[in-house]
Amino acid sequence: MISNVLMPKLGLVMKKGKIIKWYKQTGDPVREGEPLFQISTEKVTIDVEAKASGFLRVIYAGPGAVVPVSGIVGLMGDKDEPLPDIKPPTYEIDKKGLDDSSASKNAEAGLKSVSPEVQQEKDIKASPAAKRLAREKGIDLSAVKGSGPGGRITETDIANFKPDMQGGIPARDANARAGEGLQSVTAGIPATPYARKLAEEHGISIRQVAHAAGDRKIYAQDVINSSSPSASDQAGTAEQSTLMPLTDIRSAVADRMSYSVRTVAPVTLGMEVAADELLKLKNALSLSYPSDKITINDILVKLVAMALKRHPLANASWEESGIRVYHGVNMGIGVAIEGGLIVPAIANADRKNILQISREAKDLIERAKTGRLTFEELSRGTFTLTNLGAFGIDMFTPIINPPQSATLGVGKIVKKPWVVNDRIEIVPAMVLSLTFDHRIIDGAPAAQCLMTIKQYIENPYLVLEV
Repeated sequence: MISNVLMPKLGLVMKKGKIIKWYKQTGDPVREGEPLFQISTEKVTIDVEAKASGFLRVIYAGPGAVVPVSGIVGLMGDKDEPLPDIKPPTYEIDKKGLDDSSASKNAEAGLKSVSPEVQQEKDIKASPAAKRLAREKGIDLSAVKGSGPGGRITETDIANFKPDMQGGIPARDANARAGEGLQSVTAGIPATPYARKLAEEHGISIRQVAHAAGDRKIYAQDVINSSSPSASDQAGTAEQSTLMPLTDIRSAVADRMSYSVRTVAPVTLGMEVAADELLKLKNALSLSYPSDKITINDILVKLVAMALKRHPLANASWEESGIRVYHGVNMGIGVAIEGGLIVPAIANADRKNILQISREAKDLIERAKTGRLTFEELSRGTFTLTNLGAFGIDMFTPIINPPQSATLGVGKIVKKPWVVNDRIEIVPAMVLSLTFDHRIIDGAPAAQCLMTIKQYIENPYLVLEV
């Protein structure tokens, strides 16, 4: 039986996804659960598995196709089964991030054609930064010979181009005569991969960003701040401004936070807790497992997960038909990455020891920063822990990550006067902020949950195993 292969919905706010590549070609056999194609969303690039076994009969959306959620990307069925007589869907194309071999497969996928003007511009292979610099210098791209892969015109070619080169002097020869040239200068500028990608996507010269940033490494925010043609444009009066381009991940964070504000009834409770026993435990674990570099946050993940077992409504979610209470605690940990925030989750944190949690957290954080998380890791959280103590924040009001019922914010540990056995002592302490959805939890049960978290932090050996 012929069945549709659809663009999956990966999360509450996902509206579309981009096809990166297909692992199968038309006519290939496919097994259920086998990776069928790869997509990218605002936050993650993941493989989509086949929901059934059979043969891939048709591919409608090739690499680069931007497909709305539930859009048909292909057909599956028996090998010789007649195909339905339907009009193939058409989708817009976004070739950013695709290699040439993937992009060339679009032609066979029945994709939407572009206007003649756009097509003419696309026929001249040039990077966005090169096009922008050419516009600034008034250089006709058709007169420039590209030195990049496949004759692609680079920013280097434009910077080194001279009008007399139209007479037949190859651009690559001119580059050679220019010594190291702009390419080596640009390559020598310290910048994160995401910053370079963002500059390329928005046609921003990395040299201009470096000039504005000074003698330090360039990050994505520097590229955004330097989105005007020259750094001098950043200075001026209040009437002057620069429009910072929205990245995909920034848009996704905005959508999710707006969704939270629209749908949740948030209330935040705050409480100060002593952290002396927590620090003692951390130091003891560091001596026992020095290579694992166990952090305060690793310990907190375990302590909070154990507390949630006593307060199940804090480990729940709101649904149309009722409140779903989870039997295990999948602890989401906020990870700041370039351009936004993502929340991968440690599965069943309540059933794992601190050492296991520490190793899994480090793996999630590393893959979060390199874009290698799976959708399951990003979507399985039942509660979120966000720690801004490392940034010197005393306390803050965390926003609930829907559909979760609560989230805990952790501030920095500071030494404070503390009453101990009717005496004043100097004790390390921190502030906890529990934001909860009042549709699911009332104030008193939420306060009891926070009290239990406090009890476990101040007496961690009561509930822990390493």
